[in-house]
Amino acid sequence: MGQLVVVRHGQASLMKADYDELSDRGRAQASHLGEHLVAHDITFDAVFCGPARRHRDTEALAGAQVRAASRPWPEAQPVPQLDEHDAFGLVKGAVASCGDDPTIAAAQRAMLEATSPAARSGTFQRLFEVIMARWLREELVLEGIETWPQFRARITEGLQRVLDAAGSGCRAVAFSSVGPLAVLLQRALGTDDASSFTTAWRLRNCSLTTFVFDGRGRFTLDAFNAVPHLPDPRTWTFR
Repeated sequence: MGQLVVVRHGQASLMKADYDELSDRGRAQASHLGEHLVAHDITFDAVFCGPARRHRDTEALAGAQVRAASRPWPEAQPVPQLDEHDAFGLVKGAVASCGDDPTIAAAQRAMLEATSPAARSGTFQRLFEVIMARWLREELVLEGIETWPQFRARITEGLQRVLDAAGSGCRAVAFSSVGPLAVLLQRALGTDDASSFTTAWRLRNCSLTTFVFDGRGRFTLDAFNAVPHLPDPRTWTFR
């Protein structure tokens, strides 16, 4: 059996000019992950990484801690298919095209009226969930934005690329985002579209979700949303 650990990226910079940049806390989360791997003598035969800056920086910071301890950390193999869907483009397009939808309008108004970072994050999530529900049901199709079936097919292709490259018996790690993890969870658990995302939205930043696989197509969830490298709950973040 092979093992694939998928790391959600560290906290990014929601509501900042460049969301894709890790926050100071996100950088610390990634470094703590590397320290944990060293302390517990955890090594990987292969490392894979999505293309977003937050993916690459999380991998680089964790890997730097491992290499600093003179432990092996293979060169990360880029997997473009493990990129997140265009969440902000989806929200922007949905608000522009569905602004008369009372549920979307109310959620957008609440986000605009939020005055604290925590409130803005929470109200954005509620707006995003309303929009995502329509996207998953294919009621929301926007020019230049992947449909849900297209996104799921892309992530499935990326997963197969990782599994083929890793091979049965290999221990591999991949750095990605919530959306791709929702597809992987659906593959492993057989859940419906909405339930897969509802589960994936509980993933903490820099958390570890582990799957086992073999050459006969078996792909099974083994551990979910683990943060042993972040023992203080005050350091847990979701956005």
